[in-house]
Amino acid sequence: MSEPKILGQFQLEHRTIQVSGDDGNAGTVWLRRVHPDPPMALGCVVELDSSTPRLRLYRAEWPDDLRDRAKEETLAIWRAARG
Repeated sequence: MSEPKILGQFQLEHRTIQVSGDDGNAGTVWLRRVHPDPPMALGCVVELDSSTPRLRLYRAEWPDDLRDRAKEETLAIWRAARG
């Protein structure tokens, strides 16, 4: 099994979030906080290829506006990576 490819990153308040995925899971990407330390897996966005992508966080509870921004940023990175 290969490591997911880093597709890009974005800023969300004080966090730098990295988006990664692979060709085998075209409708899912994973989110990882890379700043501030320590780096931490945050969750994933699934069903990116549908009209209702879903953000699934492992531990963090974010208000709706942050969840929406994270989903929008992730979608933009995913679409740009697909060409």
